[in-house]
Amino acid sequence: MAKRTIQSPGVEIREQDLSLRTPTPAGTTVYVTGYTDQGPTDEVLSVTSLSEFEQIYGNPKTPAERYFYHTVKATFNSSANLLVNRLPYGSGTGEGFGSSISVLAYPVTAVGSSTLEAASGTYLLGQPTQFNITQTQYTDLVSGNLFSSWNNTPLTSFSSISDLSGAGLIIINRGQTVIDGKYQGYYVGLADNTNINPASNYDSIKTAYTVTQSAGSTGLTSYISIPTTRLDFSLTATAAFGSNPATNSVSQIMEEKITGYDTGTRSFDDTLNVGVFKLRQSVFANDATTLSYLLEEGYNGSIGYHRQINSENGGQPVNFFLENLENSSRNIETLVNPYMSDYFSGIKLNTDGTPAKKVRIVSQQLINALSSPTLSATVNAGCTLTQLSAAATSIGFGDALFPLGAYGEVKINSKEVGNIPGKVSRALERIRNDEVFDIDIIAEGGLGTIWTTVCATGLTYFDDTKTAASIEALRTSNDLVDTSARDYYNTIFSQFNVFCGPIKDGGRGDVFFIADPIRQILVTGKDNKVINIPGKNFSTDIYWAMRHQFELTNTSYSSVFANYIKVYDIYSGLYVYVPSSGFAAARMASTDADQGPWAAPAGYSRGIINDALDVAFSPNQRQRDELYKFNLNPITRIPDQGIVVYGQKTLLKKPSAFDRINVRRSFLYLEKATKSVMKFFLFENNTLFTRTRVVNTLVPFFERVKQSDGLYDYLIVCDQRNNTTEVIDNNELVVDIYLKPVKSAEFILVNFYATRTDTNFQELIGG
Repeated sequence: MAKRTIQSPGVEIREQDLSLRTPTPAGTTVYVTGYTDQGPTDEVLSVTSLSEFEQIYGNPKTPAERYFYHTVKATFNSSANLLVNRLPYGSGTGEGFGSSISVLAYPVTAVGSSTLEAASGTYLLGQPTQFNITQTQYTDLVSGNLFSSWNNTPLTSFSSISDLSGAGLIIINRGQTVIDGKYQGYYVGLADNTNINPASNYDSIKTAYTVTQSAGSTGLTSYISIPTTRLDFSLTATAAFGSNPATNSVSQIMEEKITGYDTGTRSFDDTLNVGVFKLRQSVFANDATTLSYLLEEGYNGSIGYHRQINSENGGQPVNFFLENLENSSRNIETLVNPYMSDYFSGIKLNTDGTPAKKVRIVSQQLINALSSPTLSATVNAGCTLTQLSAAATSIGFGDALFPLGAYGEVKINSKEVGNIPGKVSRALERIRNDEVFDIDIIAEGGLGTIWTTVCATGLTYFDDTKTAASIEALRTSNDLVDTSARDYYNTIFSQFNVFCGPIKDGGRGDVFFIADPIRQILVTGKDNKVINIPGKNFSTDIYWAMRHQFELTNTSYSSVFANYIKVYDIYSGLYVYVPSSGFAAARMASTDADQGPWAAPAGYSRGIINDALDVAFSPNQRQRDELYKFNLNPITRIPDQGIVVYGQKTLLKKPSAFDRINVRRSFLYLEKATKSVMKFFLFENNTLFTRTRVVNTLVPFFERVKQSDGLYDYLIVCDQRNNTTEVIDNNELVVDIYLKPVKSAEFILVNFYATRTDTNFQELIGG
C-alpha cells in the first residue's frame, strides 16, 4: 500500500492504472527484396501503392526486375503493408560497395598525462584519418596481429598503417561501403555527454565531410565539406525550448535519439554516442543532387573495457564496453586503445561510482562552453580551455560527420546480379530487429531461381529462358547424382529459412517465409510449359524435380506453393510467368484481414487468385495428392472458379499441428501479441498481485481469439505452480500458455447410403 503524503486530516486521492490490455497486431506486413533499375539500395522502405513503388524504383526491364515487380504488385492486391528493399546490381556485393575496407583512426590526447594509461584523466578525440586496408590487414587488425602492440603514447597524426597502434579509437567499415561521386554513402559521427541538456542547442555535429579521392598509403585527412545546399536536412538546430527549433537534425539525433535513457549524468562521462548515417539522394526530390539522411545504427557505450550497466531486461548487469555493443552491426566495428580502456589495469571508478576517466570530442561547442563564464561552471569537460584549444590545434575537431566508406565511384552499366547470397544476408541483417521492423511474411520473389540459374549457366546476368544440365538433373526419381542445382538454391532458401526460424536457431522466430520452386522445373524458354512438352510428364519432370529441390528442408516456418503464375507485363508487352510467393502472401494477408491468421489461406473462399491469367500447370486430384504428401502446396485452375490455392502445408516433415500454415501463423500471431504486452511487466515484483495481473491482461485477448474461431480452447498458468521459489530467486516470471489450435477441414468425406423404403432413419443412425 502506498504511504499517505498529507500530514493533516483530509482526503487524499490516489490513482493506479490497472487497465493494461493486450494490443492486437495491426495488419499484416510483407517484406520483399529484389532487383530494380533505380532507387535506393541497402535500405528498407514502406511503400503504400504500386504507383509509389514505380516512382521510386522505376519500371521492370529484365526478368529479375519483373520477378520483384510482380511479387510486389501481387502483394498490393491485398490489405498487406509492404516493406521493400532493393538489391544492388554489380559483382560481389554490388553498387555502393568496394573491395577494400576503410578505417577511421581517431587521434587522442590524454589531458594531464603523456601516456594513455593514467590513473585518472580525460581523453580528447579529434579529426580522424582515413585508411584503406585489405581483407588480410583487416583480419590482422581485429586479431591484434597488424602491429606488435598498441601504443601507450598517443599519436596526434598518422602516416602509415602501423601508426594505427597509437590511435585512441578506430572505426572499421565492416560493410565495405563506398562514397560515390554524388557523396552518397555511409558516414559516422561521435558525440560525448557534455551536450545532452535539451536546453542547449543541438550542435554536436557541425559539418558533414566527404571524400573525392582514394586514401593512399599515408592516409587521408583532406576532407571536403559537403555544401549545406546539397542537404535537405539540418546538421544543427536551436534548443528544444528555443524559437522554431529544427526537428530531426543530425545533432538532435546524436544527442537525444541514440539511446532511450538520459546519458547527461556523470555516470556516463566515459561514454560516446556513435551514429551511423546513410546519405543518399532523396527519393522524391526533383533535384538529383539533393541528399537526405537515414540513421542506420546508433550506439552508446563506454571506453572502459570492464564497465557495466544495469540490464534493461532485469537480472545481472551487462558489459557496457563500446567494442561489444556493435557486435551485431552490419556496418562498423570499433576498436578502443586498450591502454585507454583500462584493459590491462582493470576498472577504475571514483568512490561515488562514477567513472574515473572521461572521453570528450574536440568540438567548437565545447570550446564555446568553456569560454563562457556562465557555462564553464556547469560543463564537466574534464579539461581547461587552454588544454582543449591546444588539442584542437594538434589533433583537429571531431564534431562532424566523417565518411565511413572510402571513395569509390561505382558505375554499373550491366545487369550483373553479383553475389546474391551475400546481398540477401546483408538485407536480412537490416531487418533483424523486430522492434524496428514488424514483419509477418517474407516472399522469396524468385531469388532462388535467379541464383540457381546464373550459377548453373555461368552467366553474370539472369536470363530466365536459359537452363542447364544441373537443373535438368533434378528430373529423376532416383537419388541425385548432380546436386549442384539444389545446393545453389539452398544457399538462398536456407538464409531466409534460418532468419525466419526459431530464436534458439538464430532466427527471429516471428516471421513466416514463402519459397518458390525453380522456374525451369515448370516453364522453359520464354513461356513453354514443361507439362506440354512431348516426352515430359508430371511424375518425373515436375514432381520429382520439386521434391529433390526441397527434400532437405524440414521446418514449420516456411512453405512453398508449387507453381508459377502467368501475368501480363505492360512494360514489355509480354505474357510472362512470375513466382507465386507474392500471390500466396497476398492471400494470407487478405485472410488475416477477413478472418484471422487461424483461417487457411486456401480454397474457394480465401484462396482464389483473381489477378492471375494462368498457371504453369494445373494439377488434377491425383497430382495434387502427390504434391501434398511431400508438403508442396498446389495451385490449380478450376473451371468456372479460376485459379485456386489448393493447399496450406508448411515444410515440416513430422506429423504435427505445425505442419499447417494456419496453425503456425496463429501461434506467431499470438506469440507476437503476448510479447508486446509482457514487456510492461518487466521489473514488476514477482508477487501474487503481478501474476494475477498477467493472467487478467492476457485472458481477454485469448478469449476474443477463441470467440473468433481462432482457438478451440486455451489455458494460461502464472501462479505458484510454475513460479517456484527457485524461479523467483532467478529474477524470472514464468507464464505457461496451453493452446488447442483450430484445424481446417482439408478432407471432406461424404458417405451415401442406399436403404430400404421402410427403414427408420433414427434407428439407423442410433438417434
